[in-house]
Amino acid sequence: MIIRPDRRMYTKAWMILGTITMLVLAGAALTHLGMALADAAPGAVGLLWAATGAATLLMWLVSAPIIALWIRNLSYRITDTDVLINKGILTKIEQSIPLRMITDFRLNRSLYDRWLGIGSIDVQTAGQSVNTTGYEGRLSGLADWAVLHTDLTGRLQRTGGQPGPREAETELHALVGEVRHIRALLEASHVYVGPS
Repeated sequence: MIIRPDRRMYTKAWMILGTITMLVLAGAALTHLGMALADAAPGAVGLLWAATGAATLLMWLVSAPIIALWIRNLSYRITDTDVLINKGILTKIEQSIPLRMITDFRLNRSLYDRWLGIGSIDVQTAGQSVNTTGYEGRLSGLADWAVLHTDLTGRLQRTGGQPGPREAETELHALVGEVRHIRALLEASHVYVGPS
């Protein structure tokens, strides 16, 4: 099954940019108030608002097209063996997460997600994650997040989320072979490796 983010993900992105804009304007207003209380030169206040306007405009001009392209190129595919995440703007990335390596699916719904009725599902794997959250991938902007979470959890329970006996045996043989190779390299370089 192929899944694309819901169009409400665009709305979420614009809401986040709008919130950042409001915070920048509030900061500028507080700075303006401080300048007024300190009897700052009128030119300084004009410069403050010109810089704030320019920074806000630049943020929107740069962020809006990048966000739109990112969401347009984002898709997910669920197969009997993998969860595939396709993403990227200039460089296209297809991330494959084998179901047998997945240990958990976590629902993630920010304040904006709840307002818009969408959600995200984080995919956790056993020791494979390279990012600090402990999650290998994220399926964002899902309209039917609850149904998909139930389906993925059911698939995980059917596969057990662990390698089967044949895959475990193959992985063990590969690990033993690697250890033997390292030992041979160490012995060839005359490094003491201990008793055999």
